[in-house]
Amino acid sequence: MINHMLVLGLSPPVRREDVRSAYLRLVRAFPPSKHPERSAQVRAAYEALTDDRKRVESDIFWLSEYNDVSEALDALELAIDVSKPAVSLKSLLAAEKLAGDRE
Repeated sequence: MINHMLVLGLSPPVRREDVRSAYLRLVRAFPPSKHPERSAQVRAAYEALTDDRKRVESDIFWLSEYNDVSEALDALELAIDVSKPAVSLKSLLAAEKLAGDRE
């Protein structure tokens, strides 16, 4: 699976505004007429991070890179916007299940 946040040059946690800004910046830097492959990657990353279902999958992928859920939550703790969390509860619970399955 592709780490969509890295494609856009972002690091978690990521808000929708961050995704949009990074997307627009990269579209200007890599116009489709000159860089069709790179612009396709950027577009796919943008679509994945702005679609709620795909975003949860992306968040789970990012969280699964950590050995333990508490470590991932510590990484997110300082930057989470309480009104619009970067990581949904569903993705956190799924990541916790993944961590439990690894043991």
